Amino acid sequence: MNRDTGGFGTMTHSITRRRILGGAIAAPFVFTAERAFAADQITIADVGGAPAAALRAAFYEPFERETGIKVVGVVHEADPTVQFRLIVDSRSYIWDACMVTAQHVINLSRPRNYIEPLNLQGVPGLIDGMLNDKWFGFSVFATVLAYRTDKFGENGPRNWADFWDLSKFPGRRALYRSVTGVMEAALMADGVPASQLYPIDLNRAFRKLDQIKQHINVWWTSGAQNTQLLQSGEVDMSDTWGARAYAAISAGAPVKMRWEQGLYSTDGWSILRGTPRADLTRRFIAFCMKPEQQAIYSTMVANGPSNQLAYNFMPPERAEVLPTSPANIRGLAVSNSEWWGANRSKVQERFQDWLLS
Repeated sequence: MNRDTGGFGTMTHSITRRRILGGAIAAPFVFTAERAFAADQITIADVGGAPAAALRAAFYEPFERETGIKVVGVVHEADPTVQFRLIVDSRSYIWDACMVTAQHVINLSRPRNYIEPLNLQGVPGLIDGMLNDKWFGFSVFATVLAYRTDKFGENGPRNWADFWDLSKFPGRRALYRSVTGVMEAALMADGVPASQLYPIDLNRAFRKLDQIKQHINVWWTSGAQNTQLLQSGEVDMSDTWGARAYAAISAGAPVKMRWEQGLYSTDGWSILRGTPRADLTRRFIAFCMKPEQQAIYSTMVANGPSNQLAYNFMPPERAEVLPTSPANIRGLAVSNSEWWGANRSKVQERFQDWLLS
């Protein structure tokens, strides 16, 4: 599963220490060392793009108004773990916290731990699994099935077995040219319950993918491409990131999302181990748990809040398109970061060979 942030390239491993540390300072904000280490200021590395404005409006600026602590946002690489480690190793602390997924947290925890303990208590309304001592998740994104209602009306494919059913649901299909989400969809199409997806039976998943391979018209590679496919009608159905389907819907496309058998992952905050501003950063992260602040974020970005009380602060029609609303989250399962962390490389290699065969 990928983050829906407007599309990321793959970070190369040839990035030098100078480029990583220098780039983190220079873009998108330039500030002096004195400002960077001011006692009343923290620096947060986030994904940039469209979510950056929502992060400022929902969290950064209100936190400053409430506490007097300024939050400076900088953009991290697609995979921030190399930057994260270098900053801790060098003790430069040009960041205090970073926006990371549960998979990133695993990578930053072994063999050496690079993450400062949060030492925070949960608040009412938090979804299970959204807070531990290394990470607080606040922005939930999902992989779901979407289809064009001008092709199928309201009776389109409801689940992955329907997506695989060529006779009942004829039409042009698209799938993500990557393994996360696609492997799980193949297994669910073959009758595996969401609760039994992991460890993934790769042989069974690839056998199921064999059945539909020749009927996939587009293997999409970016969120922007996926939105365009749905919006233009080039395909009649596709797996999609929820925010990308919503972008097509917002543009007027007759697209419907199905939350049944979807998978979700979460972006959240982790503190860099050893930062001298850890306590200030903990105050910021606790502030991000507030449902009213999360509601502001999820009305600007189509990712779900981790505090379900946030839905008390937004209109019902907005809840309909967000993965964590009570009506939608019951159809979703959690993507297993531990399993994918241990197996992604070998599965991706097998998948690429399969595509070429």
